[in-house]
Amino acid sequence: MFFDIHTHLLPGVDDGVDDASKTIEILSYFKKHGIDTVFFTPHVNHPTVKTDINKIKEVYESFKEEFEKLSVKTYLGSEIYLKPKIDGFIPIKDKFLLVELPTDTYPIYLIDTIFELQLEGYEIILAHVERYKWLENNTLLIDRLKVMNVYFQVNIESLNKNNYYLKNSLIDFLATDCHGNGYRSKIDYSVFEEYKEIFERGRKILKIWK
Repeated sequence: MFFDIHTHLLPGVDDGVDDASKTIEILSYFKKHGIDTVFFTPHVNHPTVKTDINKIKEVYESFKEEFEKLSVKTYLGSEIYLKPKIDGFIPIKDKFLLVELPTDTYPIYLIDTIFELQLEGYEIILAHVERYKWLENNTLLIDRLKVMNVYFQVNIESLNKNNYYLKNSLIDFLATDCHGNGYRSKIDYSVFEEYKEIFERGRKILKIWK
């Protein structure tokens, strides 16, 4: 069985699923396709998607038991849009921060902000690294991040033989980044079995066992 560390399936809190019945439908479909552990990671600190951390926590607590009746283990976290100043976030398992970055421009505060978060005891996972064109092929920066023990997450829809991070064995986590729409057609569930070794690597990092 597999896990999904990056989803927007918690209902009514960000730009993802807006109704709990839809969340239940998707979690059931995930379970059918071998995903039995799901991390809810709503946006926080995002420049255009406005969210409320207290509401996110309240919604999760109100639906948690209902979700887990599906025999799907759930965790709450957040996808943090990285800025020099972060107003708040929800760590995954109290330790890991799923971090989103600008796609078009290298954020000059990247290394310093990550280092400050690490000094606070957090481990950093960069969300959908394949979207950051300023990072791909930048071997010096990638090496720097890896030396800092920063983990790389790739969305499964971007996996193909030309995926830079796959070709260079740089992926620590695979995820759907599912927002609800089109999940039946957009997600190739065969990827979970095909790249099982990547999932096992991520499972060891997170210390989740089945």
